[in-house]
Amino acid sequence: MDDRRDYFRIRDRLAVDVRIITDDEFLQLENIIRYNPTQVIDKAYDMHSVKESMSNDETEKSQIFAYLRMIDKKVDMLVDILCKPQKNELYHSSYAEVEISGNGIKFVSDLPIQGGDYIELRIVIPRFPYPKITALGQVLRSEGYTMSDTKYCTVIARFIVINEEDRDLLISYVFMKDRERLRLKKELRNRE
Repeated sequence: MDDRRDYFRIRDRLAVDVRIITDDEFLQLENIIRYNPTQVIDKAYDMHSVKESMSNDETEKSQIFAYLRMIDKKVDMLVDILCKPQKNELYHSSYAEVEISGNGIKFVSDLPIQGGDYIELRIVIPRFPYPKITALGQVLRSEGYTMSDTKYCTVIARFIVINEEDRDLLISYVFMKDRERLRLKKELRNRE
């Protein structure tokens, strides 16, 4: 196996939902995830085109409606991130530091995940319209530890199935965050 990295990675704090899936669930979800991007762009959210076409009361009403839909989507996303999961839910949610690239992710979980397990991941990209990218991964390595009487594991997983549009969105986010990091580093150097 070639251990070369194919994608650039960053460290960031992201909302991640994870669950362990069986081989059968993997097969059921594979084509759904591969061929259906989670990043759905609604023309109503394209404010630039709405502003250009604004010429009468009807387009003004549609612009207001578009803003309300955008606000509704943001509120739904915030509720989704801020609500803690119940014990009987399928997904274990966390908002924590991760290392992420277009090829995989490293994160900490309280779910007992083992090397070789298949997992379904939902990752919220903190960039409008805050898409929740879904991917299927395989755990390459899992190292357990205990902190404050709670068991955790550091999980390194490779994305096996991810929609290519979602991967492109993830990669563009990774590069945007790296540019921010480099710009901040340069500004700090200039202050010295």
